[in-house]
Amino acid sequence: MTLVRFGDAGRQYGENWVLRGVSFHVSAGERWGVVGRNGAGKTTLLKLLTGQEPPDEGRVWRHPGVRLSLLEQHRGEDDDGTVHEAALAAFAELLAMEARMQREATALADVDAHSATGQRLLASYDRLAEEFRRRGGYEARARAEAALEGLGFPPETWAQPVRSLSGGELGRLRLVQTLLAEPELLLLDEPTNHLDLRSTEWLEGYLKSYRGTVLFISHDRVFLENLADHVLHVEAGGATPYSGGYASFLEQREQRRALQQAQWEQQQAYIARTEEFIRRNLAGQKTNQAKSRRTLLGRLERVERPEDEERAMALRFGAARRSGSVTLKLDGVVGGYGGRVLFEPFSAEVQRGERIAVVGPNGCGKSTLMRALAGTQPPLRGAASAGMGVRVAYYRQEFTHLNPAHRIWEEVAAAAPALGMPELRSHLARFLFSGDEIDARVGDLSGGEQARVALAKVTLERANVLLLDEPTNHLDIPSREALEEALDGFDGSIVLISHDRALLSALATRVWGFVPGRAPGAPLRVEDYPGGFDDWTARRRGQEADAARTAEPSPPPAAAARAAAHAAARANGLSKNELQRRQRELQRLEAQIAAHEAEVARLEAELADPALYAASGDAQGVQARSRRREELLLLLAELYAAWERTGEELAGEIATRS
Repeated sequence: MTLVRFGDAGRQYGENWVLRGVSFHVSAGERWGVVGRNGAGKTTLLKLLTGQEPPDEGRVWRHPGVRLSLLEQHRGEDDDGTVHEAALAAFAELLAMEARMQREATALADVDAHSATGQRLLASYDRLAEEFRRRGGYEARARAEAALEGLGFPPETWAQPVRSLSGGELGRLRLVQTLLAEPELLLLDEPTNHLDLRSTEWLEGYLKSYRGTVLFISHDRVFLENLADHVLHVEAGGATPYSGGYASFLEQREQRRALQQAQWEQQQAYIARTEEFIRRNLAGQKTNQAKSRRTLLGRLERVERPEDEERAMALRFGAARRSGSVTLKLDGVVGGYGGRVLFEPFSAEVQRGERIAVVGPNGCGKSTLMRALAGTQPPLRGAASAGMGVRVAYYRQEFTHLNPAHRIWEEVAAAAPALGMPELRSHLARFLFSGDEIDARVGDLSGGEQARVALAKVTLERANVLLLDEPTNHLDIPSREALEEALDGFDGSIVLISHDRALLSALATRVWGFVPGRAPGAPLRVEDYPGGFDDWTARRRGQEADAARTAEPSPPPAAAARAAAHAAARANGLSKNELQRRQRELQRLEAQIAAHEAEVARLEAELADPALYAASGDAQGVQARSRRREELLLLLAELYAAWERTGEELAGEIATRS
């Protein structure tokens, strides 16, 4: 079934056409990745799709009644509630239904169930309960909390007011709300922005099992390859649809461009031959033929020369002098702020030519470690130092090192004061700033433009050590590929923080991974892994799988009291048979409790898995698991009571005989 169809649709602002002649359709169950350079019109396309903006030409058709949910890249937030309340807002109807069920249950307790009023209330309650169950009401809270944890909101953050969240946290909370809405057509604009690696992997898993249709804008190449089965390439004011994943799109696009280039060259040769014939014969005996060919040439539909968007920037790093063998050294560095310790003491040396990926969850201290290396912020404890002959260039993800009042050329020229204006203009042109654009104020630029200014500065600093904190943020795919190629050709040391898995896989020769501390609640540790990012990722997943397989259910409550009771019974001389009978009874109850607790833990893990609820999901499976969990919890309550009663009886006999 077709959900959305574009028919020669276009949109213009003023005299400029942002999109024109766009034609494609989205069918149920498909996953579309939308790619294109920054400013190409991707977000405008989403606005046309949702009806937020009308097309200025052509048509955008949506299936009647189709439910859409759009995660927007930029949106204000004025929620007065908590993080947990904001997540549950997606289930407002279910929560209202639950409240009504509670009111009716209270009313039922005050009337005779066999009276007319009681029968009416009971029938109404049964209808509500069935509808509540059918719509997944009993699992709503578990689903909301699983999404919160999956996208980086641990339980201790759920009571935090939404108004107090940072921009990145708001972005993640909006993503939670969008996913929980579970529409037939899910629209996502840069959903991996503000996500760390673990949250990105969780989101991939959720969307892979999503039963609805997904259309998402992304510059994350791995995310696109793992999810998309169709690609829409927005370029040059148009949009070209491709069937297949991201790798298939790249191959098809090259074939299409090669064919278009060949057609353009053939047409240019034909035009040149025709113009030469016209020039030679317009005033001669074949003047009529020449005039006829001139008319035909004027009516000829011209083939456009294909644009090469493979490289958005001509990025390269200036030559630098050779450093010593050890470029950076960390000696017992402890990261934190305001007295709060983020990670345990970490010591390491960086060798010349090494490329180190720094990875870990948001807020773990990666940027704190980077600032210690750069010397811009001292660590809580320990020391960071540079080796002989080291010249460091530091790229900050928040652009605080850029002067918003400077014009672009002034800001970049500060990195190389001796550079003349012609050379400076040439350098800026490689970063897509030309003509009067170089006079724009840095503070007025978009995030992508500021990123290009920062990179233009870094490449002029002639450093032999690069400290890069999220350099691909705000960059489109061609610019990311240009950066990757430039870094691959850099012969100095690189310390790189990034959530771009393609970049990390291509570059990293060593990983500093932030992992849990050795005890619950302890600061994180920095694991120094002597291998590439893909190897480290495979190792981490293997460790997590091993931990899950070997995890044992927690012992039942008061296990220590049971052991003490056994010891006391033996000490007070109970008969051997009685002691053995009581021990066997306690062991039987303990085994039952452990088995039921393990099954409850398994069911709760399954109910917290987003794959279970994706789109329409396995409704019967969810209901069966929920019912079984409730049954087990009732059984456990009875077993706990029996276990305690048996223990008390044993303790009583001990007291009597003492």
